[in-house]
Amino acid sequence: MQRTKQRGFTLIELLVVIAIIAILAAILFPVFAQAKRAAKGSVAVSNAKQMALGQIMYSNDYDDMFSPAVEYPQSSGAMYPWSFLQQPYMKSWGVLQDPTGPNVLLNSGDSGGGYNAFALYGLWGMSPERIAVNAGGNVPPPASAFTFGQQAAGKVMTGGQLWYYDGIAGVASWGGDWASYGYMKSTTANPGAGNVPSLTTTAVANPADNVMIAQSGTWDFMWSMNSNGGGDFGNGNDTPDNFDLYYSGCGSNAYGCASTICGPIARQRDSDGPTVGFVPWPNGNVAAAPLPTGLTTWAGCDGHVKVTPWRQLMGATIPISINGGQAYALKAFWPEGQ
Repeated sequence: MQRTKQRGFTLIELLVVIAIIAILAAILFPVFAQAKRAAKGSVAVSNAKQMALGQIMYSNDYDDMFSPAVEYPQSSGAMYPWSFLQQPYMKSWGVLQDPTGPNVLLNSGDSGGGYNAFALYGLWGMSPERIAVNAGGNVPPPASAFTFGQQAAGKVMTGGQLWYYDGIAGVASWGGDWASYGYMKSTTANPGAGNVPSLTTTAVANPADNVMIAQSGTWDFMWSMNSNGGGDFGNGNDTPDNFDLYYSGCGSNAYGCASTICGPIARQRDSDGPTVGFVPWPNGNVAAAPLPTGLTTWAGCDGHVKVTPWRQLMGATIPISINGGQAYALKAFWPEGQ
């Protein structure tokens, strides 16, 4: 009988195969990671679309008005952000989650309060109206209370100018005169100050260009704290070019103990990773913090969802008239139009 000689792989052959596998892995793994990020971005767009449709259905039931930024149903201190009020139309707490953002414990709660609830609500924001905000106790607040370009980083974008902005969401206070977090409250001198209606969908001049909902670190972009000295950093003026915490308790914030940009946040950008748009707290040097450079997912007042570079979204302006003089306003946050 003839014996067959079996030959195994040589060391060189094994090394060549291993090298080929390593090269293929190095090529494919970044592609897989990019595909995963793209898939998460698609989910964020889908969630934003569902929230936008919820707002439109809400407006159909409430005299064409958008949801208020927050509702205070009684004087006991309970509060319901817009993302809580929208649940009968969204019918899903999971929609509030953002796969491109931080992992926040899914907790609907039975009220607007609670650490986990506030952190969950904070993943998406809605812009409040300037007249609903208690800006330094001024009633109504001055137009200068809502200006972009007050901080050093913002001035670089604006060329030293102040760009004006405004929102679409009012505030509702029922059964008492209690309100907090920078919003107006009813007083003897101003009994209706705590009930500022939201804008109607038809009152927005350019609904496709104006932000209804956007990725955020807080449910109202922290603009309710604008100019009332309630901020934790800087000059206490929570403008879109400043960083701040919504609340000092880390569990109440979408990014924990990190101060987020006071406005729409950028969550998608390969070169920036998960740190876009927020800085560590309390050791972060907020004054030197750069403005976001990533992409922001947002829904316009007409319900369409877009993904836009943050600096493009916050850098586009339109000419307006303030006190008889020419000024500029953020195109995405100026429902009046030109």
